[in-house]
Parts: sequence; C-alpha cells; structure tokens
Amino acid sequence: MTNTGENPYLNPSSSAPALSPYQEKQWSVLTHVLGIFFGVISALIFFLLYKDRGPFVRAHVVTEWNFQLTVTILSVIGFILAFASVIGSFFTVANSGGGAPPATGLFFIGYFLIVALRIMAIVFGIIAAVKANRGQFYRYPVAIRFVK
Repeated sequence: MTNTGENPYLNPSSSAPALSPYQEKQWSVLTHVLGIFFGVISALIFFLLYKDRGPFVRAHVVTEWNFQLTVTILSVIGFILAFASVIGSFFTVANSGGGAPPATGLFFIGYFLIVALRIMAIVFGIIAAVKANRGQFYRYPVAIRFVK
C-alpha cells in the first residue's frame, strides 16, 4: 500500500467513480422500482448517491426525484383536504344539529386524489422501470421539474 501523502477526506471535490453502462441501467431500474414502494425517501437516497455517477443514471434519478416530490406535495394537499373536511364536519354537525356535513365532498376529493396518485405512481413507475431496463430515457409526464 503506497501512501501518496494526500488525504482523500480533505478533498471534497473528489467523487465516486463512474458506473459502467450496465450498472447505470441497473441502478436506474432500481430507483424506479423502489420509488413505487418507498416513494420520496428512496428517491432522495438514490438522487444523493447516484446523481454524479453517469449521465444515464443521473437522468433517471433526477426524474424520479422530481416525480416523487410532485407526488408528495399533491398527497399532502389531498391529506389536508380530507383531514380538514373531517375536522370541519365535526364543527358543522355540532352547530347545525344534524344532517349531512357540507365538507363531505372535500373528504372524497382529498381521498380520491391520494388514491389516484398512488395508482399513478405505480403505473408510471413500472413504465419508467421498463424504459430504463431497455436503456431509454424517460420523463414522467406529470412531474414538476424541481431539479434539472
């Protein structure tokens, strides 16, 4: 083992070695598949670990990160709609003396949004994984591009 006298921990510009084309394709497929199950957490991990390891894997981890951020933001909106309607229903029913609460529609809109987003994430995640496995670039059609 030779010691060149250079400490690799002092050089923050050093990066991990580039991946082979096969490894880039493999990690690109994995980022989409794990995005289906673990959402924004796996997308963030893959984005941080593989964004500088090659052009193909970077394109896929960036598109997955953007898509998962979009899904997370829309899911929070759906949750707020559903939860706020439930809380609002308690106050409305208590004050009106009965009847159907007017905020019930917001609950179903919020719930439908969350369910539709999960179905969309599964379908688009499978499509993206298949495209990555074929060596093709893919961009989710409904993702907001936070990172380019």
